[in-house]
Amino acid sequence: MTHNPNVSILRLAVIGFALTAATFSRTIAETLLTPDTAAAIAAERHPLVRAAAREADGAKADRTLARSGWLPRLDLTEDYARSTNPVFVFASKLSQERFTEQDFALGALNSPDPYTNAATKVSLRQNVWDGGRATAAQRAAKLGAAAAGSALSRTRDEIAFDAQRSFWDAVLSDEMVAAVRDAEKAAAANADLAGKLVDEGIAVPSDRMQADVRLGEVRAMRVRAEQSAIVAAAALRRALAATDAEEFTLVAPEVNPDEPQPAGDDPSATVTEALTSRQDLRAFDARIGQAREGESLALSGRLPQIGLGAQYEWDGSQPFDPSGNNWTVGVFVRIPLYDGCEGLARRERARADRARLEAMREAYASGVDLEIRGAAADRTSAAERLRMAASNAALSLEVLRIVRERYGEGLATIVELLGAEAATTQARASKAQASRDLAVSRLAFELAAGRPLVPPSSEVAEKE
Repeated sequence: MTHNPNVSILRLAVIGFALTAATFSRTIAETLLTPDTAAAIAAERHPLVRAAAREADGAKADRTLARSGWLPRLDLTEDYARSTNPVFVFASKLSQERFTEQDFALGALNSPDPYTNAATKVSLRQNVWDGGRATAAQRAAKLGAAAAGSALSRTRDEIAFDAQRSFWDAVLSDEMVAAVRDAEKAAAANADLAGKLVDEGIAVPSDRMQADVRLGEVRAMRVRAEQSAIVAAAALRRALAATDAEEFTLVAPEVNPDEPQPAGDDPSATVTEALTSRQDLRAFDARIGQAREGESLALSGRLPQIGLGAQYEWDGSQPFDPSGNNWTVGVFVRIPLYDGCEGLARRERARADRARLEAMREAYASGVDLEIRGAAADRTSAAERLRMAASNAALSLEVLRIVRERYGEGLATIVELLGAEAATTQARASKAQASRDLAVSRLAFELAAGRPLVPPSSEVAEKE
C-alpha cells in the first residue's frame, strides 16, 4: 500500500482545526464570574425577572386600553336574512326602496312570499361623557404601570442579591474544600510523624492510632466539603439561570473588614431613606392609588352617560347591494336609576382592596427598620469576627509549627499536636465563613436600604 503525504497533511490539519475549535468553545463557555457580573447575569436571565417584565408590559397595555375609552368605535356589520314574516318583508322592501303599490294588497301584506334582505351597516359611536369612568381608568392604568415598573426594579435587585449570595456561598464552599484538603495533608503528615516516632521508640503506639483516627475524620470532612461544594455550585447555576454548557471561574474580591462605610449608612438615617426609595414600597403606594381610582370607577356606573352615534346602511337582495340606502345620526343619554346595588357593592369592594393594601404597606414599612438594623448588626458582627479570625488563622499556623517541632523532639503529646492541627483548620474555616458573612451582610444592608444592586438593563447589555 502506497502512502500519500497529502492525505496525512490533510488529516493533521483537520485534527488541528478540531482541537482549536474545542479549545475556543471551552474558552467561550468559561466566564470569569465576580459578584457584579453574577448580579448582572441573573438580573437579565432569571425567569422571575422575565415574569415581572411581562407584568410591566401588561400594565403598559392597560394604559392603551384605558385611553381607548375616549376613542370612537367604528363597526361594519352585514345582516343577511330571508323570511316570510310580514313586518320583515314590508320593512325590507322599504329599506331597499323597492316598495310598489301592489305591495299594499292585503294578500301580499298578510301572506307575503319569502323575501331576502342583506343589510350592510357602518356604525360610528363616540363617548362624550361616561360619568368619569374613562378618566378614572386612565389614572388607574398609569398607577398600575408605575407599580409594575417598581415591582420589576425590586425583583431585579432581589434576584441580584440572591445571585451574589449564591456566589459567596460557592466561594465559601471552595475555600472549605481547600482548607480540609490542606488539613488532610497535615493530618497525614502527623500520622507519618507519629508512626516514625513509634518505630523509633520515642512515642507510644496509641499516638499512631490517635493520629490515624484524626486522619480518618479529616478525610470524612473532605468528602462532606466536596459534596457541599457541588451543591453550592448547582445553587449558583440556578441563581444565574445558567445552562449546563456554561462554565464559571469564580473571582472573589478581597473582603476588607476595615473598609470605611459610605456616608449616610447610619441605620436611623437609612430607615428614613428606605421608606421613600424602596421600590417595593413605591409599588404598594401605586397599588393603593390604583385601588382608590377603583372606587371612582365603581361610582361612575351610577352617573349619567352621554354619547353620539351615526350609521349608514345599504339594503339589497344580496350582500353589498346598494339598492336602497339610509343614514341615521343621534345622541343618546343613559341615566341609571337602579342597578340592584351593584355600584355600591363594587365601591365597597374597592374600599376593602384599598384598606387591605394600606395594611400590607404598613406592615412592610414597619419591618424596614428591623431589616436595616439587623443587616447593620450582622455587618458589624461579621467585620469583627473576620478581624479575629484572620489573626487567629495566622497564629494557629505558627502554633502548629511549634507544636509539631516539639512533638518531634518528644516535648509535646499527640493530643497537643492533633489539637493544634484541628485549631488551624477551624481558624481557616472561621475566616472563610466570616468573609462570606461580611460580604453578604453588606449586600443585605444595601438591599434593605432600597439601593439598586444591578445597573440598568442597557448597561448590563453593553457589559455582556
